Amino acid sequence: MVMSTVPTPPYDLLKPPPSSPAQIQLRKPIDADDPDGPEEPDFPRKPLYREDAIWGVGHRSMQEGMLDIRVVAWFELAVGDYVEVIMKDQKDPKAFGYVREEKSEYFLSVKKADLPEGEVPIFIRVFRSNGQEGRTHTILVLIKTTLPGGNDLRFWEDWHSELKLSLEDLPEDSIIDKDIVAAGVWCLIEKYPNCRKNDRFTIKWAGEEFYYTVSPEDVAHPGPIRVQVPAETIRKGIQDGKIGVGFTVQDVVGNQPGGNYTYSKPYKVRLQTNKDLYKPPALKVDAEPTTQVDFDTQHNSVFVLKTYVPSYNKPKPNPRHTITVVLSIKKDDDTWVEVRLKGVPDTNVEGEDINVPNDIIAKAAGGQERGEILAWVEVHNASGTKLGSSGYAQIFVVGTATKMPAPLVSPLEGTLMPLDTDAAATIPSYQPHNRSWREDLVIRLGKEGGSSVIYTDSRLAGEQGGVRDVLKEDLKQFENKGPFSIFYRVNNGKGLASSIRQSEVVTAEIGVRVIDAPAPIVKYNVNGNLDPKDVKRSVIQMSFPFIGATVGCRIFWNIVGVDPEASDSGSFLIDASTEGPLLTQLWIEVSPSVMRLNLDGSIRCSYSVQKEGTATTPKTYVRSELLNLTVGPLVELSLPRVVEADKVLQDQLHPKNVMNGATLEGTITNLRPTDDVIFRWEGEFGISVTEVTVNGDSKGKVKAVIPPEIIALAIRERGNYITVDYRFTRGQITYRSKPLEIKLLLVTALPAPTLNKIENGVFPLLALGNEAKIHVPKWIMIQKDQRMFLRVKGTLNDGSALDEVIYSAEKVTEEEVANGVNVLGPVEQLRNLKPDSILSLIFGVSFAQRDEAETQVPFAKCEYHVQAVPATLPAPAFDANTGPTLNVSGLGYKQGTNVLVAYSGMTTAQDITLEMMLSDGTFAFTALKGLSGGRVTFALTPRFIAQCVGKTLTLRYKVTTGTKVVWSDTQIVKVSPISAEYFPQALINKIADNGAVNLATFGGDPTLTLPIWILIFAGQRVWITLRSLGVAQLNVLANYVVTDTDVTKGLQNIPVSRAWLEALPANRTVVVEVGVALDGSDKEENKQPFKSTTYTASGQLKIDQSYMILNGVSIKEFPLGRTGADSVANTQYRQASGGAGGYTYASNNPRVASVDAGGKVTGNANGSATITVTDKNLTKVSYYVWVSNIYRFVFNNSRLTAREGSAWINTIYRGSYMFDAALYDIHRCYVGSWNYIDSRWTSTFVYNQAWTFFEARAGIYGRYAEERYPVMALQLID
Repeated sequence: MVMSTVPTPPYDLLKPPPSSPAQIQLRKPIDADDPDGPEEPDFPRKPLYREDAIWGVGHRSMQEGMLDIRVVAWFELAVGDYVEVIMKDQKDPKAFGYVREEKSEYFLSVKKADLPEGEVPIFIRVFRSNGQEGRTHTILVLIKTTLPGGNDLRFWEDWHSELKLSLEDLPEDSIIDKDIVAAGVWCLIEKYPNCRKNDRFTIKWAGEEFYYTVSPEDVAHPGPIRVQVPAETIRKGIQDGKIGVGFTVQDVVGNQPGGNYTYSKPYKVRLQTNKDLYKPPALKVDAEPTTQVDFDTQHNSVFVLKTYVPSYNKPKPNPRHTITVVLSIKKDDDTWVEVRLKGVPDTNVEGEDINVPNDIIAKAAGGQERGEILAWVEVHNASGTKLGSSGYAQIFVVGTATKMPAPLVSPLEGTLMPLDTDAAATIPSYQPHNRSWREDLVIRLGKEGGSSVIYTDSRLAGEQGGVRDVLKEDLKQFENKGPFSIFYRVNNGKGLASSIRQSEVVTAEIGVRVIDAPAPIVKYNVNGNLDPKDVKRSVIQMSFPFIGATVGCRIFWNIVGVDPEASDSGSFLIDASTEGPLLTQLWIEVSPSVMRLNLDGSIRCSYSVQKEGTATTPKTYVRSELLNLTVGPLVELSLPRVVEADKVLQDQLHPKNVMNGATLEGTITNLRPTDDVIFRWEGEFGISVTEVTVNGDSKGKVKAVIPPEIIALAIRERGNYITVDYRFTRGQITYRSKPLEIKLLLVTALPAPTLNKIENGVFPLLALGNEAKIHVPKWIMIQKDQRMFLRVKGTLNDGSALDEVIYSAEKVTEEEVANGVNVLGPVEQLRNLKPDSILSLIFGVSFAQRDEAETQVPFAKCEYHVQAVPATLPAPAFDANTGPTLNVSGLGYKQGTNVLVAYSGMTTAQDITLEMMLSDGTFAFTALKGLSGGRVTFALTPRFIAQCVGKTLTLRYKVTTGTKVVWSDTQIVKVSPISAEYFPQALINKIADNGAVNLATFGGDPTLTLPIWILIFAGQRVWITLRSLGVAQLNVLANYVVTDTDVTKGLQNIPVSRAWLEALPANRTVVVEVGVALDGSDKEENKQPFKSTTYTASGQLKIDQSYMILNGVSIKEFPLGRTGADSVANTQYRQASGGAGGYTYASNNPRVASVDAGGKVTGNANGSATITVTDKNLTKVSYYVWVSNIYRFVFNNSRLTAREGSAWINTIYRGSYMFDAALYDIHRCYVGSWNYIDSRWTSTFVYNQAWTFFEARAGIYGRYAEERYPVMALQLID
């Protein structure tokens, strides 16, 4: 049996199928989600002849040229889903959109021009944001944008030129009597454009109408459509008089003929059945006789009925008779209403001309529907007795009387609605109206692509009028998107195309207001406030200071309050009494609710002037500036005050007065305890900014304190202008004070820095001692993270300038906040100051906590007069130190030092020569001119200090005056060696101390680097040695001369012998020793030891990788125990070295060659194998092994002759005759082997009858071949 399955569609099925708010239901499936399923056999409004489409839409269904398709929210709807409507072509969606927010339903709008004509398959397709597709059922929809009869191109005619009706066998103006009626009257309706089944005729006959539905046969049959006038219609209609028979048509989706007129030309005939009636009255419009009124063009015309009644000559009636016009008007619901005009005296001239009010004619106007009025007259005598009546005059009325005026939208100035404001739409009284009908307020914005933004508020109509509130959140979607439409519509629920009636449209937009006119003027406005006690009857009065309005302009005004009920708006037309400057004299009154409902709130007042357009230009609007007013008791805010400000100069503030904060004060009238007042302090440069909130006080006084840390941020060298104001919000309005600008002055009495606490104006150099400490006391408003700037300036002995920056935007610490600033100055440079020169200490602070130097506030300047040390002739002072013997560390003088020579009587003419002698016999000399100050300083360079390390230095100087030479006392200085800990370590391959040098991780020689060291100079000698226990040391460098490049970069890329490292046992400790002769000596004993470096060295894993040949004869599988000896040349040892140790050996083919843990390889079968050695770092090295001459013994225990044995041997696969090496191998390797093989043929020919034979006692020898013995042979093992 063959089974089949229905494939699952690659999309979700969405429900329900697509629909439209304007659809006409043509069929009704029982299950709404199954459009192809069974349908209700007879539902209301079902077409007479079956339609295949489920529903249809027509020309009248499309509002503003668009067809709205309703899409009900689908399962798992999410923002970002894409939805489209498909008609016919799946590749060409007619409208589409994206989900921006989750709703219960969405609308896609298809342009009328994009709609296909006829019965069209349609479905909705959704692509969810996760890529899943969904579709509704495909349904068939009738889209009919063509009109029955088409558009009337002969627009100048008062009928539709494509609709043509005649009476069969009755020419126009025929008289129809009772006999003709009895025989039957037939209408002939010519086929009109777009004729289709289910078209419905409405045929007018003598004040009555009847209907006919076009059948499929009518459409298919050639010639006109024959329709009989029902006898009942004739009976109820006018019996006497001239009538016009006409018809109109409406298709199944509600389309009507296009053009100004929808009815055919009346086919005029005369009925004569009652000869007692007066002649029917005749209608004149603006004195022209007619039977049809076009209310679109004649709504302001004069309508007169000319009546025809008999005259009475003998005698003339007195009092006169009365002629009364009676009008029967057909309403939209097909009922008739009778209107009787006031009677007119009959002047006895056989009739009177009687005016008919326009509003009565308007009652019959029905837009494209042709309205109908039957008019007749009655004559009554003075007592009210009816004397006679006329026949009927049939009057047709076309055009539209405005019965559904546009909604009143507030706030709205012409077309502009304010941003972020609730709105209210008032529904005016309209006709027709029924409290149970559905009434929709619609806001609609059409967008490119077919997607529309639609807001709908649906309710039952209820009583006439009513207000719909539209929240600003709902209006948000229309902001800044251009004009949109606001209208209302009603639906009588009958399901007809005419069931939905739409009001006139209000066009509005929400966007930015372009101001072209001054704000309106409001009476009693005091400082932007309306006080209820000033506004009488709570009626606000407003005027418009605009002089550009001309006759025909319209003023739209708005007052917007907290909500629509608290707002008011209106408009009026400019005429000669209000044009130009006269407009400014006009005051309008506003609803009292505006004042009452906005108490303690605010209102916005504005107006717009609409200027009429021309035939080629649109209307334009001039918009006023907004006037914002508060409503309530007058609130006034005083100018803020800073309590601590200068008592005389109130616009100045001294920092010393606000060390605990600044008090801001304000006074507010009508302040309440519930008001929160916010004080604002804002300095220049945007750094010192803060706001402080305080509670209101019913007394009106409020204060706030600005913290001192905020104030300090504003302190600047030239002061800082501070803006102070305060505000509070009550209801919808924020009240603000005027700003106060006050200058925060520079901090005065800032302390000066001192050097070694010397405060007077003279600084003796002797006071320097071992350090120069600069101190700055605490200053007012000192705070952590303020930035400090400190500079030392002076003149050195050589005349050059001393300009040392100590601080550059350094942050103040918590310790310095508590104790002031203490910092060491450049003591070495200060010692070299020129005597009698000026030393300046310059200090400043950025209170604003900024790094920029220009933000600092300079402190008091400290200046010293430098005084020389009084002259003596002592021994020279090493680093300002003297004594019998000075013991110093070379480390302390890595930057060099000075030798001070001071004595009395020094002059500039003297030559002073300093002699420096080292304990190794080295001498050095340097000379200076004497100074009038009595002291000179000789610099000992770092290079010289390097020569002194570990030696004794003897200093003395001689003074030469002319030819006289005087020597000084000596000063002995012992310079101790520098500990190795202060020198860098040499590193191999940049591996840190106590690391491992694994040669298996790199190739070639490793390299050694030695960073620069203290007191490094070109010409020094370097020794670098590697030592390891049990091996000779490796001299990496010996007596190496340091170069200039080494001085700047250190020693780099020094090769270390790989061979030496590889020769070390595994994991051996290696010590790198460095020594440098700081004095440049080539004697190794003078070297300064550096800190050594220790490594664990592991060489590269190595093993002989040449082929291993194992070709010795070896017998395997012999059935005796082994002696323990190996076969000759069948085993070999090959062991690894280097690497990380912990070697393991493995064979890839142990059947051929096996290897033990010691690296011993044994051949087991003929062939090849690979031996791999691995160290504990998993490093691997391999070599190949070739094995040959491996045999096994093969025995034939049958007793054979020698020749038979030879023949047997030749049958053995890979067999071989016995040879001595095999016998030697088993004798060597197996216990009792020869006895085991005793007395056997080996069967090789010797001579004549002698063949080889083996005996244990004699070995192999020739034996008579015909004797019979067992045989043995060899076989290769593969």
